[in-house]
Amino acid sequence: MYRSGRFKVLRSRLLAGVAVVAAPAWGLAASPALAAQSAGQVASDSSDSEVGEVVVTGSRIVRNGNDAPTPTTVLSTADIQERNPTNIADYITQLPSMGTGNTPRTTTLFANATGGANQLSARDLGVTRTLVLLDGRRVVGSGMSPAVDVNLLPQNLVQRVDVVTGGASAAYGSDAVAGVVNFILDTGFTGLKGGVNFSRTAHGDGDIGSGDLAFGAKFAGGRGHVLLSGNYYKGERIDFYDDPRGWFQPGLRLLNNPDWTATNGQPGTIVRTDAGYNSTPGGVIASGPLRGMAFGPGGAVQNFVFGPIQQGQVQAGGTVESMPIRGALLPDDEHWSIYGRASYALTDNITAIFEASYAGNDTVNWSAVYNRQGSTAITINRSNPFLPAETQQAMDRAGVTSFQMNRLFYDMINTPGTHIGEAGYYRRQDRILAALEGRFADSGRWRAYYQRGHSDVWYTRDNNIIVSRFNQAIDAIANPATGGVPGVAAGAPICRSTLANPSNGCVPMNLFGEGSLGAASIAWVTGYSEGLQTRQDLDFVQDVWSIDAQYSPFSTWAGEVSVAAGFEYRKESFSSTADALSLQSLWNVGNFKGGSNGYNVKEVFAEVLVPLLSDLSFARSLEFNGAVRRTDYSTSGPVTTWKAGLTWEVADLRLRGTRSRDIRAPNLNDLFAPSSQFVNAYLDRTQPGSPQVPNITLSGGNPNLTPEIADTWTAGGIYQPRWLPGFSASVDWYKIDIADAITAVGAQQIIDMCYGFNRPVNPAACDSIVKAAGQTNLVNATIYTSGINAQTVSVEGIDYEASYRTDLDRFNQSLPGSINLRLLVSQRLKDETVLPGDSVPPTLGTFGSLKWRGLLTTTYAVGPSRTTLTTRYLGKGTITNQPETSRTGIPAAFNRVDPVWYFELAQNYDITVGGHRVTLFAAVENLFDRDPEPIPSSGTSFGTSAPYDLLGRSYRAGMRFVF
Repeated sequence: MYRSGRFKVLRSRLLAGVAVVAAPAWGLAASPALAAQSAGQVASDSSDSEVGEVVVTGSRIVRNGNDAPTPTTVLSTADIQERNPTNIADYITQLPSMGTGNTPRTTTLFANATGGANQLSARDLGVTRTLVLLDGRRVVGSGMSPAVDVNLLPQNLVQRVDVVTGGASAAYGSDAVAGVVNFILDTGFTGLKGGVNFSRTAHGDGDIGSGDLAFGAKFAGGRGHVLLSGNYYKGERIDFYDDPRGWFQPGLRLLNNPDWTATNGQPGTIVRTDAGYNSTPGGVIASGPLRGMAFGPGGAVQNFVFGPIQQGQVQAGGTVESMPIRGALLPDDEHWSIYGRASYALTDNITAIFEASYAGNDTVNWSAVYNRQGSTAITINRSNPFLPAETQQAMDRAGVTSFQMNRLFYDMINTPGTHIGEAGYYRRQDRILAALEGRFADSGRWRAYYQRGHSDVWYTRDNNIIVSRFNQAIDAIANPATGGVPGVAAGAPICRSTLANPSNGCVPMNLFGEGSLGAASIAWVTGYSEGLQTRQDLDFVQDVWSIDAQYSPFSTWAGEVSVAAGFEYRKESFSSTADALSLQSLWNVGNFKGGSNGYNVKEVFAEVLVPLLSDLSFARSLEFNGAVRRTDYSTSGPVTTWKAGLTWEVADLRLRGTRSRDIRAPNLNDLFAPSSQFVNAYLDRTQPGSPQVPNITLSGGNPNLTPEIADTWTAGGIYQPRWLPGFSASVDWYKIDIADAITAVGAQQIIDMCYGFNRPVNPAACDSIVKAAGQTNLVNATIYTSGINAQTVSVEGIDYEASYRTDLDRFNQSLPGSINLRLLVSQRLKDETVLPGDSVPPTLGTFGSLKWRGLLTTTYAVGPSRTTLTTRYLGKGTITNQPETSRTGIPAAFNRVDPVWYFELAQNYDITVGGHRVTLFAAVENLFDRDPEPIPSSGTSFGTSAPYDLLGRSYRAGMRFVF
């Protein structure tokens, strides 16, 4: 009897295992993790606490990935809804195996290309090494990289999320180096469901509101099914300048130690709490006998004290009140998605499917402040008519006719009441899918589909400066009485350039005192008066054709052997346009360029799942899983990825291990990003004495890049004791070594790597150098500085997972309810990124690569009530691993980051309305309002950083319903 039941389960597992590993998507059976899984926690609404096996769409669902050959964490919608996050990505990024990624909370301060997006990073290896799938199929990226904005997926239809933390390129192709995050939709949903969610911080800011609605129904006697859904989210910007948090230390800064030498044993840097800009919003004279004369409101002369330490734009000591953070903790963020799906059974064995979706994301944040100081300080002449009389007199006494002035242009705005200009990133994404799926024989399945994904992304920036106009506007003189500009009173301020060209439209700018610039001058300098705006438009298209099949051709003594194979063709392309001034490089920043390019990929793949032993005393089961994929890129040629794995079950213990070869192919941004050209001089290592010679450097894409190659090992075990029903525990070791990792380096580094000057020879560097026609040396050579295959990356660690669910009356019949515990812990053992020839220490143990992370969720359910306490742990760390006495070393007293505990309390309560379930919920995040750790920086920042919570305690409340 046992053997018969075992073969039934085994057959389902074999079919699922082959389908999901070899074929990127079989509906719900789309993740390699689903090949062979047990349901230690089947579903949160189940009263059965026994360990069972549940088959869903031909695969067994594993709540904690215990039976999968590759380590997997499976998150059900029920799990996620117990905490009621405003976004599924907020839940996923807290998993210990996940890195910080790009989220609205981590891409803060000023506007940037990923602001507002939620992009995932497994193992902290970067968003481009984590493949995000929707029902096992690729999703078009939200920019020039393939990184997917999770915000744009139909989140209210997600049935579960499979987080595969291991190489999976043999299953899915490029980018699955660190892992795969597969969002699996409830495509069979019938009925009506929806919800609303509101949140606000304890500071009374950061309001977020979201809502969703989904409808599903059958038609044509059950042969057809239709599904519609919509999501909406709107988040309010938190201006840090208006309401800084109490933990903010405006003068906290990391500076070079002026007393350091390589041999005196002192730290290379110092930490100061009295640092600030050596400039002011109204201007300050930076050199000469009048140094320190500053200009306050209305041009009033003030005294500015320069501190004893001057480093670039920053000083320590002296006047420090000019170091505010004029950025944001959160951007204005609005996104939405609409999704529709229809399926129809054409015959008993063939089903047609059509899907369409449209989504958008609008994110607006402050743009970075324009400043002129140090080497870019403004030259002010004695003839400037805006000069305060007191300053003119001081210049006359000192016998100077000009001076250099530092100034921060906080007031370079066209919209009154704002602090600085705004920049916006806007994304629109549409997708269509047409598919046929069917069955043949007893165990065969096939599937064919076409999918087209399209992303339209545009960027706009207000208050950007047209450099030539700015230089004209600040060169102000008094209109001469003779030979001056007609129609302008003698002595009135004019631009010097207007004398030669009276119709040039130049409006002179008063630089002295914050708020003095003048609205007309700002409008002319920024092009606002003519409707000019910095803008870039990017258009991305991804086309995928795929066909695959699976079959169990025969059985061995241990069970059915399953095989699968398929073919996939993918084409990706982009086009870019920009405003006319950008194309002429006239703006201060931006100056985007146009262009278009693309590539195609042809892939064949095969998979086999072979039971080796079954129902023996030393092997309840032993299974081999192997996969291979041959990929041919139009840009870099063919590459082969593969995977081999074993699972061995003995009584209550299951052991598993995998070895795989994975890749990350260079994406559109790596290969074809629009370039900027510069002419510089570099040391020519091909000539004796290494003379400096002129070179042309091109930043942007590098079409000579080749795929990154990763070798991945995993090994672990799962324990599910029969003597303790509802309990399971797993331990998994992993190691990922990436060779030829793509990294950007400078032109001189590329030359040195190509010719082995004080570092190993790197052929990839030579591919980035194109010599001038007829030249054997590097005179007038072209050097691509955007990226080369030069780095090696290695990470290693151990993941621990344990879960236990039971009814409390098992221990005492008087105890009501049930308890559900789940513990996830990640231990980092190695984290190294090496560029040959550079001496950079491993990052393991720094706050960006903590050795320990943990997440514990505890849910107590009784009747209609469920209370969940979530505990998140971030271990202790350092700011840097550089030796204290090195040039960039930090004093030991400051080079530490304490461990942090975060707590979240959530309450769900079910009520019945008209015979339907409605769930009311509330939650408090960062329950004890834990401040982030202070992390001094050498750049402009809040004085802390991810992964720490910058918002403080926040509250959420809302409701969900299912009719």
